[in-house]
Amino acid sequence: MSGNPAEHHYAHAAVRHFNDAVYLHDGNRLPNADHHFGFAVECALKSMVLRFTPATMNPRKPNKPPATRPWVADPVTGKAVHDYGHLPWVTADLALLTHGRSAARLSAALGNLTAFDSWSVDDRYLDGTTLVEAHVKQRRTVAKEILILHEQALITGRLL
Repeated sequence: MSGNPAEHHYAHAAVRHFNDAVYLHDGNRLPNADHHFGFAVECALKSMVLRFTPATMNPRKPNKPPATRPWVADPVTGKAVHDYGHLPWVTADLALLTHGRSAARLSAALGNLTAFDSWSVDDRYLDGTTLVEAHVKQRRTVAKEILILHEQALITGRLL
């Protein structure tokens, strides 16, 4: 990775995956579009988690390489209590983003993440025949909403 922090990379990856997903969706390449919509949301959320919560990419143990995904330490023990891998994330995990904030728009958008409850990174290995076009369209809408809120958070420095 370059000298930029992980939240920078996640932010740029979110936009890149979303743009690729739109291109693929418009070309009726639904399985790959769906895959990229999920990654776009995942990257935007990781960017926000790193910027607005105590999550870190610090090494989990002294003298070890940085973590490969954001994680949150228990304030008492310092051990990882949660790590942010692939979607779907449980809603309780995302409460970190809105805890103590009046981020109404973000809270509403996070509620729509149920569109990704059946999304799995492992679907990249499937033939795509079970994919429902309406689900991809819904995920596109939710991804766009999350990306807009993410962009606004980057500009304003706060969650809306």
